Amino acid sequence: MDALQPEGHSGLLYVLYEVLSGKPVAALQREHVTERDLVEWLRPYQRLSFPVLATLSDGENTLVAALKACWPATPHPRCQVHFLNNLAEEVLDYDDELRKNMRQDLGGLPKVPQHSSGEPNSPPL
Repeated sequence: MDALQPEGHSGLLYVLYEVLSGKPVAALQREHVTERDLVEWLRPYQRLSFPVLATLSDGENTLVAALKACWPATPHPRCQVHFLNNLAEEVLDYDDELRKNMRQDLGGLPKVPQHSSGEPNSPPL
């Protein structure tokens, strides 16, 4: 399950996906949602005849709590894409600062001479 914020809308769009195919199964759009709202929305899917092997979401507390309430014995790993994006946010600020400093420190170096083909000259061995 994922919560998306469509452009121009203040509410969130909650989408339930079947992970293996990536197909959306259902969607719910609300201004404010509680764990109870999500549990009620998921209730019909609890009664389906196929087993739920795992649930997956970002780290949003309401989503995680609702999925655990509906399928308490089912593993719930955090979505790797969301997890890695959250890690990358911290690194991007540092990377931008490093890039600026390197550009200032190395900006005065002469350019690498080019062949007429546009390729850099290889240093002599």
